[in-house]
Amino acid sequence: MIQDFSYDKIAVSSFQKPKNGNELCGDSFYVTETRDYFICAVADGLGSGGLARKASQAAVIAVEKNHQLEVEEIMQVCNEELKGTRGAVLSIFKIDFNQRIVRYAGVGNIRFMMAGEDRKLIYPLPTVGFLSGKPQKFRVQQFPFDDQTAFIIYSDGMEIHTQSRSILTNMISPRESAAYLGNLSQKLIDDATCLVGKVLHA
Repeated sequence: MIQDFSYDKIAVSSFQKPKNGNELCGDSFYVTETRDYFICAVADGLGSGGLARKASQAAVIAVEKNHQLEVEEIMQVCNEELKGTRGAVLSIFKIDFNQRIVRYAGVGNIRFMMAGEDRKLIYPLPTVGFLSGKPQKFRVQQFPFDDQTAFIIYSDGMEIHTQSRSILTNMISPRESAAYLGNLSQKLIDDATCLVGKVLHA
């Protein structure tokens, strides 16, 4: 299923589909834009089905309630909220319109990529592991962005590595790109979530 999120400065479209045979998707995501920033989070609950969904939802609800915090602080809050759940992997990035900086933190196998006017692909690596309430430190990476920046963030149910560069650097629209990526993932062996976005102006 494709969803569109049209904001003032960022356009985003998402594709999401549960693992073949499942009614519930174990992935969850959250996006919003304020006057000062855009934030996106994708969580993948360990395993699949209802318990995985419960864990990933706990993470993104925590992001929704605390998105005004710094990225590292949001990760800490999410980790606390995942106590007593199956656990989840999580990636968050925040586009700061005032400082023109993207800040990213991730734990587990959710991937994030972005490219700007220079067409250089930025592919920060997440920390190995998952969140379950155990104390841990989070590494926040930051990158500049420009008015041509496009991004993709996706869970491990998606197989899009070879297409990523051209999708980012030749993006016509987030919706077309999300639909294309969704068509590549017809036989899903895991829950799949992908969000594709583009800076409209900042």
